[in-house]
Amino acid sequence: MIKNLLWALLASLAFFFSTNVTPAFAVELTEATRTVTLDTAGGITTLSTQQVAAGQRLFNLQCTKCHLQGKTKTNNNVSLGLDDLSGAEPARDNLLALVDYLENPTSYDGIDSLAELHPNTSRPDIFPELKNYTKEDLNNVAGYMLIAPKLDVRWGGTIYF
Repeated sequence: MIKNLLWALLASLAFFFSTNVTPAFAVELTEATRTVTLDTAGGITTLSTQQVAAGQRLFNLQCTKCHLQGKTKTNNNVSLGLDDLSGAEPARDNLLALVDYLENPTSYDGIDSLAELHPNTSRPDIFPELKNYTKEDLNNVAGYMLIAPKLDVRWGGTIYF
């Protein structure tokens, strides 16, 4: 009987992950929730629900190894919270800046390249997990990271309201 239950559970999980089911979010994804800062000039963009879901899926697949719930395992003093992102040099609190970081990561102060330490698209030889990411994938992940504090009040270890 337990064996049958386990097979049924595995079959259900396989079906769930093989379909294009949009994940359920704790917060309703309204237009306001999906609107993020685009660039340093203050432009804005609104992601679709599908873009947010795709970004969350990609983030969960590759980024949660070190950034579970927006925290940073390797440096607890710097999270993916909006305050920490805005304090980076250059500021990483907008979509284009986060995409730039995923392509060419630098230290928090912007001085040192982290291309050999942090997964990025510029070094597929040492970070194969990102080698197939398209510009759209990078935009979706970056967008998800910017709206995640609206979806999870514990994101980055800081409570946002």
